Parts: sequence; C-alpha cells; structure tokens
Amino acid sequence: MQEVRENKMGTMPLGRLILSMSLPMILSMLVQACYNIIDSIFIARFSEDALAAVSYAFPAQNLMIGVATGTGVGINALLSRSLGEKDFDRANRTAGNGIFLAAVSSVVFLIFGLTMSELFISFQTATPAVIEHGRQYLTICCALSFGIFGEITFERLMQATGRTLLTMFT
Repeated sequence: MQEVRENKMGTMPLGRLILSMSLPMILSMLVQACYNIIDSIFIARFSEDALAAVSYAFPAQNLMIGVATGTGVGINALLSRSLGEKDFDRANRTAGNGIFLAAVSSVVFLIFGLTMSELFISFQTATPAVIEHGRQYLTICCALSFGIFGEITFERLMQATGRTLLTMFT
C-alpha cells in the first residue's frame, strides 16, 4: 500500500503557514498585475493610437483574467476541501473539471477575439487607426488566452496542495 504524506496545511503552525503560502502568491499576483503596465509603457513608444488601442482592449483582458481567476478560486476551494477530507477521487475529478473549464473558457475567448474584437473596439472609438490596432492586439490576446487560463488554473491547483513556492516560479 502506498504511504500518504500529510499536507503541510494540516500540520504546519498557523503563522508560518500563512507566511509560507502568502508571500509567493503575492509576488505571483504582482508580476501578473505588472503585465499590462509594462505592455502600455512599451506600446506608448510607438504611437498614441497604439496606446489608445491597448487601453480600449484592457476591459476584455480584465474580463479574461476575471473569468480565469474566478474559476481558479473555485477550483482551489473545492480541491483544498477534498484534499482536507482525504477524498482523493473527488480531488482528481475537481482538478480534471477545472482544467476542462479553463480549456472551454479559452475557446470562448478565442472565438470572441476572432469574431468580435473589431466590434468591441469600435464601440469605444471611431478612429480607424485605433480600431485596427485594437483589433489586432485584442485578437492576439484572445487567441493566446489559453496561456492565462492555463497559468492561473495550474497555479490554483498547486496552491490548493500547498505548493505556493512552486507557483511563484510559474
């Protein structure tokens, strides 16, 4: 029979547990938040229209991050509960369902990016150059949304198991 190792969340002292789990998560979230700021600084060097386009695309990117984070938090809570109850079958199903939800969400945003990005930007401006830059940028962001969905999903899966230091590096 295989030996089951106790998760640190059930054995580590509370103060040390909070520090060991929160610091890597804070750093990870900080890096994620800096993405749009750095993107904007880089794009602003090209033109005002390009910066405006990135700014108009930001709500869709924020929605993407919100859906990924909301799904990830739900996965994290269910998985942590299942692991705490030592219901490993439910934990495996939760992880599988979470990965499936992330994939479906990514496909939804891919379809949105390929079909609706120009319309989304044109609701916010009438400047043709900004609409074209925004369409290109948002299409690329949505087409590659599997990256953000995968990163956040797997980060939350690892956080639920107490491996927060490893998630900081991802």
